[in-house]
Amino acid sequence: MYRVALALAAQCAVLFCSLGLVSPARAVEAYIFRGAGDFSFIAKPLTFSEGMDRLGDKLNASGIHAEVYRWQALEWAWRDIMNRKPDAVAIMGHSMGALTAITLANRLKGTGIRVAYMGLIDIPGPVGATPSNVELAENFYHAFPVYGLLPVTAGHKGIIRNEYVWGNIHITMDNSRRVHDSMISAIWLADSQRQRSTLQAYAGDGGSQTLEKVEKVLASTPPSDPVTTAAVAPPPAKKLPPIE
Repeated sequence: MYRVALALAAQCAVLFCSLGLVSPARAVEAYIFRGAGDFSFIAKPLTFSEGMDRLGDKLNASGIHAEVYRWQALEWAWRDIMNRKPDAVAIMGHSMGALTAITLANRLKGTGIRVAYMGLIDIPGPVGATPSNVELAENFYHAFPVYGLLPVTAGHKGIIRNEYVWGNIHITMDNSRRVHDSMISAIWLADSQRQRSTLQAYAGDGGSQTLEKVEKVLASTPPSDPVTTAAVAPPPAKKLPPIE
């Protein structure tokens, strides 16, 4: 059974490669900011918001490109985004890094780069309004918040969520598994929606190019047994008796 599964997987890989449907690069990239009090540039143990580094590691391991910065490194992040030109970004920050995330989201207006997600952990000051170009904004807070809730403003077309995180305080929330899981899930959802729309547009080609490619691949692929995936030799053609 194991060999059958491997054979099926191999045939699928060959088919997708032949069609040019190999998985494209992820559509959403993540840019993450630590909070104030981070002196990791002096020594690694002096890292504040170390959970943001772990979040970046998880995203990179899952296939989402992620970069982590000090909260003051707005210009560095901006330069990286402008150089890479991703389809969309997810911006996250803890404490002062949350304010940097909001500032970066505002700056991206009019660039053509979507802000698919903005995740904030315990905002340390009033922010006025959520940037209008953010499609989904999440703010995580606790029982004794530094500031509190992300305001919901009239006319904002995106989704704004304020999530209470039980059992955490300001200096531990960046390591919360619940926060990490929620952020990663939101980013993958945004990414899959973008990928799906791309595939739908490709599949809807007016010239039926997709079907033509499939037909060519199938025509050049020997038939196989649906159970064992072993190649099936066509039976020899029967010769008809001559007509008297």
